[in-house]
Amino acid sequence: MSPETIVHRLSELSRADLSTAGGKGANLGEMIRLGLPVPPGFVVSTQAYAEQARACGLAERLGAHLAAGEEEAAASAAEELFRSGAMLASVEGAVRAAYRELGAARVAVRSSATAEDLADASFAGQQETFLDVAGEDEVLASIRRCWASLYSPRALHYRRARGISHLSVEIAVVVQRMVPADAAGVLFTVDPVKQRSDWMLLSAAPGLGEAIVSGRRRGDTYRVRREPRDGGGPQAGSPARRGALAIVDRDLESPGRPALGDAELLELGRLGLSLEAHFGCPQDVEFAVASGRVFLLQSRPITTLGAAEIEPIEPAPTDTMDEALERFPIAPRPLDHWAIKNNRRAFIHALRDMGFAVSDADAQEPPAHVWRETLLLPKLRPTVRLLGAPAKLAACFGKDSSAWWSGEPLSQLLAASRPVDCARLGDAELIERTDQVAEVYGDVMGQRFERVPSLMLGTAALGLAVRLAVGKARAPALLADLLGGIHTKTSEANRALFRVAKQAERAGPDVADALRSGRTGDLRATEAGRACLAAVDAFLDEYGHREGVGPYLSTPTWKNDPEPVWCLLRSFMALSELPDDGGGDRRGAALLEIERRLGWVPGLARAFRALTEHVRAATVFREDSHFDLTRPLSAMQTLVAELGRRLHDRGLLPTATDVFQLSEHEAKAWLLGRAPPKEEIEALLKRRRATYQVVNTRWQKQRLQGGGTGDELRGTGASSGVVRARARLVRGEHQFDRLRPGEILVCSYTNPSWTPLFALAAGVVTDTGGAGSHAAIVAREYGIPAVMGVSGATERIADGQEILIDGAEGLVRLLPGSDTSG
Repeated sequence: MSPETIVHRLSELSRADLSTAGGKGANLGEMIRLGLPVPPGFVVSTQAYAEQARACGLAERLGAHLAAGEEEAAASAAEELFRSGAMLASVEGAVRAAYRELGAARVAVRSSATAEDLADASFAGQQETFLDVAGEDEVLASIRRCWASLYSPRALHYRRARGISHLSVEIAVVVQRMVPADAAGVLFTVDPVKQRSDWMLLSAAPGLGEAIVSGRRRGDTYRVRREPRDGGGPQAGSPARRGALAIVDRDLESPGRPALGDAELLELGRLGLSLEAHFGCPQDVEFAVASGRVFLLQSRPITTLGAAEIEPIEPAPTDTMDEALERFPIAPRPLDHWAIKNNRRAFIHALRDMGFAVSDADAQEPPAHVWRETLLLPKLRPTVRLLGAPAKLAACFGKDSSAWWSGEPLSQLLAASRPVDCARLGDAELIERTDQVAEVYGDVMGQRFERVPSLMLGTAALGLAVRLAVGKARAPALLADLLGGIHTKTSEANRALFRVAKQAERAGPDVADALRSGRTGDLRATEAGRACLAAVDAFLDEYGHREGVGPYLSTPTWKNDPEPVWCLLRSFMALSELPDDGGGDRRGAALLEIERRLGWVPGLARAFRALTEHVRAATVFREDSHFDLTRPLSAMQTLVAELGRRLHDRGLLPTATDVFQLSEHEAKAWLLGRAPPKEEIEALLKRRRATYQVVNTRWQKQRLQGGGTGDELRGTGASSGVVRARARLVRGEHQFDRLRPGEILVCSYTNPSWTPLFALAAGVVTDTGGAGSHAAIVAREYGIPAVMGVSGATERIADGQEILIDGAEGLVRLLPGSDTSG
């Protein structure tokens, strides 16, 4: 292999070189040919990668893992091959020479796969990028890591979901001189958020643009008016249109300190229109600005627009139920309403039981309205029956809600959730069974909600009593101690999972190594491995109905997607024992302190102790009943999966999971033979996918608005204590194994399926939630500080950054100069 086939200068490339330079490299070469401001650099070709892959036997080593769907094991094997194998001498020599020719400058090293930056799949973020790399050895190491990233779990999952053969994809690597950026960001030549072709959208922040691209920072958001792409007159991007630009909106991260000036914004707009005109479609452009000069770093088609229209969406609500922000971290898809409409039905049942009137019109959800906001507070009208609410709530204080729940309500849930042979059900029977499960789900939830207000009232009364006794400053810490050490079915599940991890560890190095490296398929080869698999199956039989991202049909429970459980097991193997919160001692000390202060009123201390015990017992009821209410959700997921499979098998849906794009009414009608023509189905699915992006973007903005400024963030103190440690961002269940013992877990939301991580964490920070959330309860059980509801925490805190959190004060402090490379 000659040096000429290994390395190519960017200036020598064009769109015709996709197979040699990958999507990114080919586009950069094309941009240089257009005379656009692109930093110089070179590309390590796909041929160099292919020769290196053949030399280390990549296909042979990964073939079995890929065939078995073992993506974690394939990723681990690829990383080992490229990291430890010797680089071909011809490749190493050509790279060193090209780097010297570039001036041995600081460079950015970026992956450029052949199935990347294309009009129908951007592959954005699926392979690695390394910034500010200096020195020949570091450049070579970064190239190795780029090669390995072609087989990262997320890249494998992305290709599998799009039907792209893994071994057919090759990768080039772009090495490009770094721009000493004063500001950087991303330009979209049409607005993909508001779906407007007459606006351009720009996001920018001071410094390097990786924080914007990765989503770590919100940055500034600008909108620039342009001529719409589909208007009459000259072609988009022609000089007549490039001049018609105007800045229409600025949303600054730091008011009064814009990352970009007006001249830079308009120059970027003109460059973006030139790229759009040349490539023939809307572009997603990464850029940097240094000393007032604009540089273009990448351009690719926007793959999230298409020509789909957006379906009607109601105005953004202002009165969404607060709990929705924690329990529903992403927007529901249309079919999800088949299940979650029961939350609203149960809530309305409880309000009516208390004495409020809710009109039938407000209580009903029109089945044909796909994008209706289900989680809005209903319009309430007080009635005379509200006078009896205090007595009704007081009566709950004397009842054992947990004993009641373990009787008839739990029996109903177990009966509704029992497994059925879906394949033996006819279409009408499948629908009827799903409706039956949903009805029991809503009815039992409504009965549960009747008792929840007493918990809320009791918790409020307890907080008020503690504040009156010890003052505002001391109250959060003492209240957390009073409610610490509560054992629930959630903590029981965590302990059971820990026992499975320890069993795997004791089974010997072969089992432990297979588990740590994600090679779960290897466990079938030995008796000890099969015993480990049996233990995991037994765990899933008992606890697998835990919800995933949220209580949705479209987000699988542990039983229906056990990957989060495997991630947790890998993390638990690094833990010698579960933490002991010492809650009994702290709870006793807190009770004594408060009782001493209340002792001046006869009987008040005794009443306070009784109130504390009621709130603790009611908290156990709340957590355990939530645990059981996920049983019918898991059962509905199984039934709906069968429904989707049938629609796919009949040629009505491209994939079985497309069923979640349908409303309940549509899914039932299509299954019973009343589906529209194929062309209408394709158009409908395209509209639904485009509309969901808009709906979910609005949902996320509503959840994450606000935050803090400077180096301090504020939230709700949920579990007392102070800790200083490295922050670890975990953005979803499939990243559970990123957390290491002693790190602070930082995440957008939590639900009970996340709480095993609390056994590893030194502390917890979340974007949403409060002192009464599931996460707060488990944090107090494990005795770790927690700050909830820190809006924007996952944007402001960098992965690996050292932070200090104060769980009593609700404070998160970002510490300067900390290393974020861990």
